[in-house]
Amino acid sequence: MYRMQRITTIKLGLLSALLCLNANTAVSQTVNDFPRPTIKKGDIPKPKPNVPKSDIPKPQPPATPRVNFPTTVSDISLPTRTNNQPTQYTFLSYPNHEPDPNGVIHVPMIQSNYQYRMYHWPITKSPIDPALLKSGALDTLSALKPAIETFQINHCEKAFNVKTQKGIELQFPDQAFSDGLGNPVVGKITLSVQSFQSKTDFASAQLTSSTSNGDALISGGMLNIQAKSGNADIRMADGKSYQIIGNSAYEDGFQTFYGVQGDQTTWSTSASSAQSGANENKDNNSKNAKYTLSLLPITRSFNGVAQPLVVQDFDKNMALSNWFFQKAKISKDLKKLIKRDGIVFPAQLKIDGKGKITVVELLDSQQAKNSLISPYIAEFRKLLMSAPPVRFLDTFPMPETLTIRFSTLNENFIGTKQLPLPPAAAGIAKMATARDGKWVLESYSTNMVNCDRFAKFPKHTDSITYAVDRAKALVFLNFKEYNALLGPSITRMENTGYNYVMKQFPVGATARLIAVVYNDQGQVHLEVADVSEGHYHIEKAQQYPFNQLTVKAAFEMMPMDLFATKK
Repeated sequence: MYRMQRITTIKLGLLSALLCLNANTAVSQTVNDFPRPTIKKGDIPKPKPNVPKSDIPKPQPPATPRVNFPTTVSDISLPTRTNNQPTQYTFLSYPNHEPDPNGVIHVPMIQSNYQYRMYHWPITKSPIDPALLKSGALDTLSALKPAIETFQINHCEKAFNVKTQKGIELQFPDQAFSDGLGNPVVGKITLSVQSFQSKTDFASAQLTSSTSNGDALISGGMLNIQAKSGNADIRMADGKSYQIIGNSAYEDGFQTFYGVQGDQTTWSTSASSAQSGANENKDNNSKNAKYTLSLLPITRSFNGVAQPLVVQDFDKNMALSNWFFQKAKISKDLKKLIKRDGIVFPAQLKIDGKGKITVVELLDSQQAKNSLISPYIAEFRKLLMSAPPVRFLDTFPMPETLTIRFSTLNENFIGTKQLPLPPAAAGIAKMATARDGKWVLESYSTNMVNCDRFAKFPKHTDSITYAVDRAKALVFLNFKEYNALLGPSITRMENTGYNYVMKQFPVGATARLIAVVYNDQGQVHLEVADVSEGHYHIEKAQQYPFNQLTVKAAFEMMPMDLFATKK
């Protein structure tokens, strides 16, 4: 049995070798039998002689490009031109939502691909020091902020009240809100309310109780209120105010203050964001630009979507601002007089039951008597009163009166798709009143409102000084006897560091200087020093780790010896 298996194995091995040999032979024959390509010597192309670079013909320069703007725009709220001649423009646009050198903020026109479906009211914020961001100090402070309460309002065009969990009540009138251009807002809005009452609350949002001039204020409480329609921020309508009923005791001298943005928020009695209406241009880049005058878009926004005020022209709905832009004949003399865009001339329309415009009056008597528009307002009035009946493209009833806004515009505003944002017109801040022992404020703005009074304590003539080397700081002066958290009156850069000066120190008071010190490398720590009469120049402060516990202890005037000092 064993012998037969061995003979079979040998035969199989011989058979495999024979098959491999035959296969190799077949491959070899196939390769050798493949015809080799042959090229005749005369058919090989000869190399071309070198051509000097100067002899190579140069391509013709392209023709000077001309830009023709389309004469029709699909969006009903965008203006169009009807003339067939292409207009040569000076191209000039600005970063959206940022003030230009003239203080004018520009917003994009509404388009289907834009994030807002109505004219957004931008909340301007001061730039933050990159080193402060890198340090993470703002994140630590922000974690100590009070909770934000939100309220859903279904019919903001009607008067309504809201009350926070802390007992602060807000009372809004009819037609209280407008979009960025000052047009009415109706329907659903979201109201967010954040109240700041303790010193830790103030510091968490970098709030001081100092005026922009460095004067000391005693605070009864601070509020930040934001309103949104859809995803767009909205503001108080021009001339409208609301009441804030506080949750702390009324004190004589309380009045309304409005926040002024900076590294640390200070306060002013003016809520108006009005820039200068003077016809002068401080922007060197736009000195040669050409300007015109027209109507800003007139809309009514419902649930975050703007609907234009339209006329029916040739069986088509056309925005009234577009109709005016096409029909008005702005003289060359007026265009030559206009030096910049963003000079706004508010006017009131009266509309009868059939939608006809019956009255057009400028709201500012001085503008009516002596301004760029005064020689031409009669002509504009006649044109608007000749317009077909007007209506909003929504289901709400038409108002009897409506505010419109003439404005100077860059002649290329169609190309840049930008409009100047008219300033919010606010009333004069009024003194607070008392109701059931609590303070009551009247406010013309929602963002950063403060119930304060000027400090009447006797003050020392000597200033408090504090300096840091190779670093910067957020500096606060925290009083034990007063609900006040002052910021520096003066900040100077000296040698390799910064010097901070505070000039409002009451006689007989005790205070604590608190500094959030940070450097360009992202390092941060807390410095604390006691301040009393005769000890006004802080040369050395105790250093502590910067965290929520040390911050809260410092601002609540707790003993700091509970924490290990930092070397």
